[in-house]
Amino acid sequence: MDAIAKIKLYGAARCHKTKYYQLLLNETGLPYQFLDVEAHKAYAAELRALYENGKLNFPTITIGEKKLRNPYKEELQKWINKLIPEQLELKHDKENLKYTLNINGEIAKVDYTLKNDKMYLVHSEVPHQLRGKGIGKVLVEKTFEKLTKEGYKAVAVCPYIKTVAQRSKKWNALIG
Repeated sequence: MDAIAKIKLYGAARCHKTKYYQLLLNETGLPYQFLDVEAHKAYAAELRALYENGKLNFPTITIGEKKLRNPYKEELQKWINKLIPEQLELKHDKENLKYTLNINGEIAKVDYTLKNDKMYLVHSEVPHQLRGKGIGKVLVEKTFEKLTKEGYKAVAVCPYIKTVAQRSKKWNALIG
């Protein structure tokens, strides 16, 4: 899996809002870098460069290229889910023969059929507005991990799923 989007928190150690965001980010368990803009001129210059007005707008959180100025907790979580899908939990819906990844209410899925004790992965789908962000690869790899843990043998039928398996040393050997 590719490296997750880098998270940076620009703020000041003395700032209560900065401390609040440190707590929120700590709760996610994701790695992040705290950049104290009052203690380090280079961090202040980096933050100023993010804004056209050149002001020291803190706290600011960046997730990869996305910039969030003083976000609500829900907004922060929404962007983490969207930009770092690796942290989301994959669900196995055995009744409907699919694995699903819920990204802020949008469902990415892998559909399968069962035949002769094998799971045939027949279709993968990422909602249109979330495509091109690496979510499909995360979805497929999480599916491989979960079905393997559950004791299934799998065959990739969907061309995209087959490509993900073939490009990985780990999954190429396990997914037919």
